[in-house]
Amino acid sequence: MQASAFTLATGFVGAAWAASPWTAVGSTGVVDEADAAEVNFSSGVAQISGAAPASSSVTLRYNVTAIADLDNGGVNKRLSARFRDNGSDARVVLSLRQYNYNSGLTTTLLTLDSNTRPANAAYQTHSVSDGCWTTSFDFSQNAYFIEAVLTRTSTAGSPGLAILRVEDADLC
Repeated sequence: MQASAFTLATGFVGAAWAASPWTAVGSTGVVDEADAAEVNFSSGVAQISGAAPASSSVTLRYNVTAIADLDNGGVNKRLSARFRDNGSDARVVLSLRQYNYNSGLTTTLLTLDSNTRPANAAYQTHSVSDGCWTTSFDFSQNAYFIEAVLTRTSTAGSPGLAILRVEDADLC
């Protein structure tokens, strides 16, 4: 009876873990050294500092780690984010990238561009997907990261990044 209970408990935990996406809050990004003075982290959010020049751009990188949901051989990948783009003076571009261990080549797999969505002074969530990949993540041959670029062209621009998520949506 104890073995059955253990199997049931571990099976349940495994199933719950397999359905969990990789996530990060905006404030955990690694800032390009040149942009360190222009970024502000507050309550989990990354945004361009009010003291930064009117026309500013900040680059942040987030390491995507191997978790069961991404390393299970699924073929439908999705990049989602909660971000703020308050209009024509702001932009948030997120690129999911693959860096190959053997060749040293970096490939962009997915791009989420806030300029392809309606502007909003509040934070909003959007996703991009590749449809159905012919290959899944391969953490034994590649490293994966998200490069986020927050840009404003005037002090009216207020781009921000709150949450990122990568998941295997299994829609195929």
